[in-house]
Amino acid sequence: MKNYYKSGEWNAICDVCGFKFKSAQLKERWDGFMVCTRDYETRHPMDFLKGREELSNKLPWTRPRPSDDFVTVTYADNGSAVPAATFDEDPL
Repeated sequence: MKNYYKSGEWNAICDVCGFKFKSAQLKERWDGFMVCTRDYETRHPMDFLKGREELSNKLPWTRPRPSDDFVTVTYADNGSAVPAATFDEDPL
């Protein structure tokens, strides 16, 4: 039961579980929440990790990608489903 008098303390609610505690039993967590000892957790060390710039991936020069050029091809209609093709030489 948390409804007792203790000089300099007051009743407070844990921001995570919602249970009532005395103010001295709550601790401030890394994200600013006031929590009980069961809900207290330290900040993960990977939150402080900074990446390094890689020097091996720098290119000496670059150029922009060229624009796409589209060519229109028209076929003569000879009445068949396959377009007519002529060869000047024997393909084999």
